[in-house]
Amino acid sequence: MLKKKSVREILILFSITGFFLYIYAGKEIDYALQQCGPFLNTYFFVLNGGTDQIFLLKIMHMYWLWIIHLFVILVILLYYYIHVHRYNNLLKEEISKRRIIEQKLDQYVAKLKHSNNMQELFIDVLRHDLINPACIIGSYTDLLMEIETDVKKLQYLKNISRSNQKLIGILEDAASFTKLDNLNNLKTEKMDLGDIISNAIGSLSVKISEKGAKVYFTCDRPYPAKVNEIVEQVFVNFLTNALKYGPQGGKIEINVVDAGDSWKICFADEGEGIPDEFKEAVFERFKRLETGAIKGSGLGLAIVKRIVELHGGQVGVTDNPNGNGSVFWVTFPKA
Repeated sequence: MLKKKSVREILILFSITGFFLYIYAGKEIDYALQQCGPFLNTYFFVLNGGTDQIFLLKIMHMYWLWIIHLFVILVILLYYYIHVHRYNNLLKEEISKRRIIEQKLDQYVAKLKHSNNMQELFIDVLRHDLINPACIIGSYTDLLMEIETDVKKLQYLKNISRSNQKLIGILEDAASFTKLDNLNNLKTEKMDLGDIISNAIGSLSVKISEKGAKVYFTCDRPYPAKVNEIVEQVFVNFLTNALKYGPQGGKIEINVVDAGDSWKICFADEGEGIPDEFKEAVFERFKRLETGAIKGSGLGLAIVKRIVELHGGQVGVTDNPNGNGSVFWVTFPKA
């Protein structure tokens, strides 16, 4: 459909074109009369004895000239009409395609909102409907272990308690990862990484004692970094893995290295180590090496990676240069 604006532009264009054609036609007639006028005057005067034929010739010449120009104008009009008509058709097709795309985008947004709502519901279910009952089970199991005297029943209770603790750990990891996966940025502030690492070691003191492990960390200076308090979970996960996969009575060394604009924190353990082909995979969700009877959710290191990414840092693992085991490391920006 031809728009009003397009018609107005075409009329203006043809008005300008007609004006110049009019000037051109006048010049052509004058030129023709200048060249042939004397001869024509004599010829028609001799034949008819008058000069009316000269006027008639002028009219005929102008008539055919305007016919030609009118034909040219009609051709131009037809060309522009076809061009504008084709353009309008293409525009209609483009609008139709965009409407289809907009409808698909609206459907995608609706599905995304529904997915986010379901994800939030899933997190709430993990945190309240599953973790809370699991904690209650753990509490009653601990009470029963305190009063139970039968050795066989006591062993059953210990198995229940151990399995329940694993269940709670899996649920907490899943809830933490789901929450972190939805974050785009974190609020950071100036904090001392040395204090955070010390707090992580203190929170795992019971497990360290049970494993008979020796954790070495010397905090002889402040390590100011621009981080969120959630980074403590990074160090807890590294330390937990070192205890889980390390030998009984093993050694864990923690070092903070100055890496220019950032601090590089290294956790060296004495476990079995990680083959080169799996060094990147261990940080992906649900990727976990099968090591003996040790089980896990496969989310611990994925949580570490996500926290580090939100801080703009890096994460990796190398072989322990002092023997068996691995060195897990992360970097955080200095404050």
